[in-house]
Amino acid sequence: MLNEMKRKLFIFIVFLGIGLSSLYGEEIPYDRYAPVKPDDLVSKRPAALENWRNHFLVYPFELIRWPVNQTFIFVEKNHLYDKADWIYDQMKSHGFTPKVRSLIGGGSFGAGFDIEFIQLAGLKEKLPNTSVKGSTLWTLDHIVEYKAKMMQQNIGGTGLRAGGVVKYENRGEEHFYGIGPDTSLGDGTSYRIEQTTLKTIIGSSFLNTWDIDGMFSFQNANITNGEDGGRGIIDEIFVASGRQRIPGLGGDEILAWALELQHDNRDSQEIPTEGGYQKFHFSFNKGLDGSTGFFKYRGELGHFFKLFSDRRVIAFRSILEHNDEVGDRDVPFFLMSRLGGYGAYPRLGETHRGFKRDRFYDESLLLFNLEYRWTTWEYRDWKMDSVLSWDVGQVFGEFSDFQFEDFANSYGLGFRFSYQKEIVVNFEIARSHEGFEFYVKTKSPF
Repeated sequence: MLNEMKRKLFIFIVFLGIGLSSLYGEEIPYDRYAPVKPDDLVSKRPAALENWRNHFLVYPFELIRWPVNQTFIFVEKNHLYDKADWIYDQMKSHGFTPKVRSLIGGGSFGAGFDIEFIQLAGLKEKLPNTSVKGSTLWTLDHIVEYKAKMMQQNIGGTGLRAGGVVKYENRGEEHFYGIGPDTSLGDGTSYRIEQTTLKTIIGSSFLNTWDIDGMFSFQNANITNGEDGGRGIIDEIFVASGRQRIPGLGGDEILAWALELQHDNRDSQEIPTEGGYQKFHFSFNKGLDGSTGFFKYRGELGHFFKLFSDRRVIAFRSILEHNDEVGDRDVPFFLMSRLGGYGAYPRLGETHRGFKRDRFYDESLLLFNLEYRWTTWEYRDWKMDSVLSWDVGQVFGEFSDFQFEDFANSYGLGFRFSYQKEIVVNFEIARSHEGFEFYVKTKSPF
């Protein structure tokens, strides 16, 4: 699986640019609902009035659909995809995979690469169940990540797996607005968090669609003032003014014991049309200095329903998370539940489009995401889905603090391009009572 588009994003952007540059060409009519093929682009355009009556919902997408059609016709005639695909396959076959994490969304662009060392050494046939990977990521908004992961699958033919992860992150401009559902957007601050994580994993798959993993990890987190960029500094806004106590502001060293259970029977990981998934997480987290100690409980449910055909899908997701302190110990703010933004990695806040990323922090959250996805354009293995979205959720402390009036809503519209059921690029805009947010991403939020 080529997660998060990889070669296809690069190829797509190049081809889209070619199509946009060819807009001076003759306009070619086509059927707006049938997959577009070069041989089909010869039928007559219906009369203007009839066309408007039958297809008025499609007209807003014409500015995107027509240049994309012309792009793919040009690409096919010149065999550009085959040439670019060969170059990418040569890189991947030698264990090197370029990647792009996100575009523009939240003001960021992320690029990096993955290296599969077993494949690079030419040992994949001899060690088919062994994976040793290294990855890097850099973004324009001050995120740097280096990660190494080793996994051994199907140990002794038992179905067991074991491995370890070493990861270093430096996030120079994380946003923080205070703790609770009633924080002010005007209190936005910035902080830097530098984290080193060591993790061991032991797990197994069973009944084809179930996975269970046990994990032990050590995390060292250092917190300092971040890049201001016109935003306030966290110490000045919250600590010096005495406005709110922020636990974990000095960072911490944390040990965690976790158990995760997951069931997944979706027909596609990237753009499913039916099926669903359930994820459950339980962990105990303890700070070495004694100030941090809490249990984390999390459940996530997602389901996808066909609406009379594969071209129309209702997508639903819900998340409930709670962090429960042990005695008089704290939950550090950087490990609290978060809402806001698109939710796609490397962002941390759960998907609540229409709000700034990481807009809300607290010890618990409840979130619902609902989308109506319908296919409005197809060409061979490419397609474009239009999306109407609605997000509603809130953060709160203890369950006794939950209030229905604290729910915040956002709604939006998007266009998602995919190739062979893998997301290439998404364009989405969403609105809440705090304004509009625009996203260009390389995966869907769920």
